[in-house]
Amino acid sequence: MNEPQGDEQWEGSGIILVDRVGRVLLQQRDDDHGPEGYGRWALPGGGHEGEETPRETAIRELEEETGLRVARVRYFRSFDQRDHPAFEHRTLHLFFADDEVDERAIHVNEGLDFRFWAPEDALGLRINPAGRLMLTEFLESDLYKGLVQRHAPFTRGVAVLELDRWGRVLLQLRDDDLPPELFPGTWTIPGGLMDTDEAPDEAGLREFEEETGHLLEEIRFWRTFRRPELASLMVDVQHVYFVDADLPEEHISVNEGQAFRYFAASELEALPMTPYARDVLELFFVSPPYKALFH
Repeated sequence: MNEPQGDEQWEGSGIILVDRVGRVLLQQRDDDHGPEGYGRWALPGGGHEGEETPRETAIRELEEETGLRVARVRYFRSFDQRDHPAFEHRTLHLFFADDEVDERAIHVNEGLDFRFWAPEDALGLRINPAGRLMLTEFLESDLYKGLVQRHAPFTRGVAVLELDRWGRVLLQLRDDDLPPELFPGTWTIPGGLMDTDEAPDEAGLREFEEETGHLLEEIRFWRTFRRPELASLMVDVQHVYFVDADLPEEHISVNEGQAFRYFAASELEALPMTPYARDVLELFFVSPPYKALFH
């Protein structure tokens, strides 16, 4: 990762490439920037050039340094001196990708080496404070955990159907930079993957709070779907809960995705949705639990 020169303002991008088992690609540096100096490990990346976007910078830098051209690139967050004095005047936009690559195809065009490291091993390396901060935050994030869980041999998910007083359901607009198989830019049900040994209702409450900023007092179990019973499922087992909490739309925080909004059943046909969400909602809106609430 290129360093700023002197006191001039510097803006750049970094990128973390994650493999199928959750290892992260790091670069061993050949310059002498303290405190760890020569031979330290760092995130691939560098400074912006011309009119390129931060995302374009991240993709270009990784290709220049390793010969790898990645496409499944997502934004994580931006860091600067407010996060750690080690950033000085820098602003660094951090991205991540999960493209499958052949390790034998990695070229060491800059630095001493490139190598995939398991999280616990990566954090034990010599890394400068700013790089360690970024790597730690990413490895502790739900985005990283989601990448690893999606490659697990058996996946479990949870979804929460939150309803307002008119019987409309709260949906989340997914990010535009998701991989194609995750249906970017479509509406879906709030929820996510369950952690290991986590109870389904606990996961539902956690996921809903993480995404909307609201901790629900309770959620009621509706039903569990399994493959191949529901072919559109994005996990092997999906637990679905519901609650008529009637949260004001304007008080919902958009902590994940692009937006949250209530929709009536009559509006769903014309709405771009994930296939699984459409199938689940069609069944829910004619189910006895929903009719008992609003009919």
